Amino acid sequence: MRILLSGDLIPFGTTLARADAFRELGHEVEAIDIRPFLEAESRLVSRLNHWSLVTPGVFRLNRALLESVERFRPDVAWIEKGTYVFPRTLRRLDGDPSLLLVYHNTDDWKAKTRFQRLHWRFLLKSLPLYDVHVTSNLHNVEEFRAEGFPHVHHMELAANPAVPDPGPLSEEERRVLGGPIGFIGHREANTERALGHLVRAGLPLRIYGGWERSSSAPELRDSVEGRYVWGAEYGRAICSFDVNIGIVSEVNRNHTASRTFQIPALGGFLLHERNDLIVKYFREGEEAAFFDSDDDLVEKCRYYLDHPDERRRIAEAGRRRCISSGYFEIDRVREIVPVMEEHLGRRS
Repeated sequence: MRILLSGDLIPFGTTLARADAFRELGHEVEAIDIRPFLEAESRLVSRLNHWSLVTPGVFRLNRALLESVERFRPDVAWIEKGTYVFPRTLRRLDGDPSLLLVYHNTDDWKAKTRFQRLHWRFLLKSLPLYDVHVTSNLHNVEEFRAEGFPHVHHMELAANPAVPDPGPLSEEERRVLGGPIGFIGHREANTERALGHLVRAGLPLRIYGGWERSSSAPELRDSVEGRYVWGAEYGRAICSFDVNIGIVSEVNRNHTASRTFQIPALGGFLLHERNDLIVKYFREGEEAAFFDSDDDLVEKCRYYLDHPDERRRIAEAGRRRCISSGYFEIDRVREIVPVMEEHLGRRS
């Protein structure tokens, strides 16, 4: 297939990983990176891009999308998230009977605050214009169908093969970057509550991601690094922790996160909150460990810190499971390709 893919192509990001996966599977891909159209020197322009959605940069992005379709003549236009795509742009694309419009999103379209709905207003109006809806959020599958979108497919999150395996790390690097217990991810109320419970129980913790010390719970401020880890450093951080905590977004109604698969794929030990999906992906006590409550999280952390050999066996088995069951981006893309081919076949 000839695929035009539009999205945030930041290095080591999941959108770029999917574009690379399509190419690796033999498809011809032209990618539009939305970042150059939205980057701004001033914070004011960045905020206008995000909230108004009618700045010169957004108009240029929509023109680039239309021009690429006209020039590249793709079979598929794969739009990642699509918050900056005008409904009229999609209506023009929808007028081409040979073009399959695919919506892909890893965010929950329902769980939006008033301000988030403002940013999503074009996307929400455009949803009926897509031919196929692909979502990593399992709750959205039936919700989309209830809204009258019949061609909805669940595409699970995955490990990104672009994050390099760091191999054995020195004790010095483990000390500088990691520690006994780590969490890598953004801050939410449920995450802060659970991690705060760990610290109050006297367990050592390090936190990377979108957290600020000043606005975090007092007991967590010494644990918050106040920065992100990205790319190769992200992989080294995972492998520097004895126990990697897996807590997913409550706001986004997630069952998994990319790190759900990235941690074991790199050989890290995963202690994940229990839910209906995670127990299907990994065998408990053999390929990953699960916790049911804040108290159980503390108990499991203490247990696995005290049993390093068992912890390492589980981590190694979790890594093998990621490989054997196909928990990487190329595996997820491979699953969705026949869906797209089937729709194109019907059209032809």
